[in-house]
Formats: sequence, structure tokens, C-alpha cells
Amino acid sequence: MKARARLVALRVRAVLARALAHAVMRVLPPHAQSLVAGLPDSEENSLVTAIALARRTSGRVLLVANDPAHAREQLDRVAEVLDAASPEAPQSAVVGGRTAREAADDVVVVPKKGVATFLEFLRSAVVAYTHGLYDSPRPAGRRLHVNLWHGSGPKWNANAKQSVRVGADLLAANNEPWGRETARALAMPPGTRILPGNPRQDVMLAAATAPRATTREALARLGLDPDAPVLLWMPTFRTSARAGRVGLREGQPFGEMSDPVLEAIAARCSATGVQLVLKTHRHDDDDYTRLGAHVLTTEDVLDAGLTLYELIGLADAMLSDYSSVWVDFLATGRTVALHCPDLVEYERERGLNAPPLREVAGGLLLTSPDDAVELVADVAARRVFRSGELAATRSALGVTLPGPGGRTLADALLDELAALATERFGANAFFAPQRSARTSS
Repeated sequence: MKARARLVALRVRAVLARALAHAVMRVLPPHAQSLVAGLPDSEENSLVTAIALARRTSGRVLLVANDPAHAREQLDRVAEVLDAASPEAPQSAVVGGRTAREAADDVVVVPKKGVATFLEFLRSAVVAYTHGLYDSPRPAGRRLHVNLWHGSGPKWNANAKQSVRVGADLLAANNEPWGRETARALAMPPGTRILPGNPRQDVMLAAATAPRATTREALARLGLDPDAPVLLWMPTFRTSARAGRVGLREGQPFGEMSDPVLEAIAARCSATGVQLVLKTHRHDDDDYTRLGAHVLTTEDVLDAGLTLYELIGLADAMLSDYSSVWVDFLATGRTVALHCPDLVEYERERGLNAPPLREVAGGLLLTSPDDAVELVADVAARRVFRSGELAATRSALGVTLPGPGGRTLADALLDELAALATERFGANAFFAPQRSARTSS
């Protein structure tokens, strides 16, 4: 009863807060500045977006953070990864005459707590956030708000223990079909634009294309062998005391089930020299100790001087389930396999997006120990697991492999914002389209 009463109180407060913020924006002229927020402070959708805005807009760019010093450190690391990309990759381009690191230096990091930052939110012409911000009111006047969110994967993005209503004009999603489902789950306004692609994928692709000899050495700081293949396992959390404001339990935790497929994966990885690396979700309370994986937390990754999407870009293969991370990883062209032993239970308790996971990626599901043996053999040989099924999954979701000379995903986001500004306001003096390839010194 206490949890239910708390949720009702939160919903009432959110309705009142959104109405008040919208009313203020109707009378307060916007400033030519951008404000970006992510949760946690290391969320790379927000960090990459802040850098892109600093490269391509003339006004101030504010990055909202719970811990400004930590956010600044992560912003600088993301910029370094982007600048280290292969010269053929779009992530390496110099935009507006500046590198990513030079643009990051111009981003002003401000604390989330306090009235001053809320006022900056109200008067910013462009606002972008990953998990909502100040109850995510609909913008008014000559303003544009972007819901960067944190991925649009197979699972439904609303649940009975959490109420989210996002009033942004545009949603960044790593694919359009499940992106539209995300917009619906978040009660976003009719006509919300869906932009396929997450800015954080630029970090992943930069790490994936950077010179291998230098980037793979970073794995040693995590206690891994830089020369051995990495099968990165990133499951969604199934039990958490912290998520959803009052805690969540959906599906069956791995630590509570007998799982012959996982046992076969662990055994074959040990036998073939493949490194099974489990990166846990920051909300996850599951116990994975008996599964034989090299377990990493978010803190482990950051303390080693890497970002999460840098680590993902260094992986040779991805094992996941209902998480959106494997949809991001599709853009690398590398192996993706899915292990969902509680699929029926999870679908009943949490819900899945349409089109359903079995239809989109049924060929990538591991259902027997023989499937596990096939997967690990391909990873050990650095082959793509079920390449035909993988291509079919990319096609079903509209995911394309990036080519040389293309736009970064952050650039695509800002191009869409510029077009939306021109369409709604009749002018686009805020976004600079200039972009030039990196030149050798």
C-alpha cells in the first residue's frame, strides 16, 4: 500500500510540474543555448550529444550532472575515443573546425540540484535527455526537446510500477519499429519523430574501427587477455530493489534457474580460450557467481579508464536477451546471440514490443546446448554466428552497417533537429551544417 500511495503521489506531482513548466515556457523567450542531461552521468547518449551540439551550435551547451566532476571526466574520455577512430570512419571527422576533445572543452557542466539549473532548462532552445528531466514537459515557444532515451530493444518500456510521460518532439532510437513502440509506451505526443540511431553508438563504432593494437590493450586493464576473443554477455536485469522507484522483479533471475545452455557456453569458452565476460546492469541484484563468467560492473569499466560503449566496441561478439544493447551492437556487423530461457514468463510479466522478438530475431535465439557449442566455436574462430539470420534481423529492424564517409549518428540527430526547426519556425540559424573530413598533419 505504501508503494502504491507513493506512485500516486509522484504521478500527481508530475502532472502539476509539467503544467507549470509548460506555462512558463509559453511566456519566457528561449535563449540560444542547449541543455543535455543523462542518467547516470556516464550515459553516452547524453555525452556524445553534448559534444555534437558544441561542435555545431553557436550558443552555450550545458551538461546537467549529479556529479559534475565525474561527468567532466567521462565527457573527456568519450571525446578521446571519438577522436581516435579510424580516419575512414565518420566518427573521426573534424566538425566545425574542431575535434571532439576541443568541443568537449566548451561544454559547461552544471549540477542538477538547484533552482538555477531548472531555470536554464526552461529557457534553453534545445533540450535533450535520456531518462526524462524535470518531469519532461512538452516544450513551448521556439524550443525543441529530444528524448535520447537509453535504447529501444525488445522489451516494453512501460510497467505497472513506474509511470513515465515524455513530452519531447523527437525520439532517438536504435531502430524504428521498436522506437515507435517506445514512443507509445512513454506516452509521447502524436507525431513524435523517430530518428533511428543512438548517439552512443558513435563511441562503439569509433572503438570498433580504431587501430586494434592500441585499443585491445585497454582490455588488459580489466584483467582480460587482449589477444583472446571476447564474448560479451549483457543481460537485462530481472530483479532489482532500486529500479522503477519501488523495485522490480520480471522474468526469472539467472541465479535461481538451472540453465544447461549457459553451462554449455561457459564450458566451451573455457575449453576454447574464448573469454566470457559478463557486464552486469547497474540495477541488477542477481547472483551470477556460479556461472563461471568474468564479471564486470559499470564501476569496474570506468575505473579502468574505459567507457561502457568503448568496451562494447572492443567485443568480438555479443550475448544478450531483452536488452536494447544488442540492437546497438548490430551496427558492428559482428556476432549477436540471444539467450532468453524465461521468454514466456518475461513476456507475460513485462511485455514485449511489436513486432515480437521471435519474429525479428528467432534465428539468433539459443535454445539448446548444441546452439551454445555452435556459438562458441564461431566466436573462437572469429566467424560470424549464423550470418544469414543476423542479416535478416538487421533487415527486420532497418539497421544498416555504416560505410566510410557517412554521417555519425549524432550528426544525423542534429540534422533532423535542424530540419524540424526550419519546418516549425521557418529558420535554422542555430544549427551549423558544416562538416569536414579529418586531414593529416
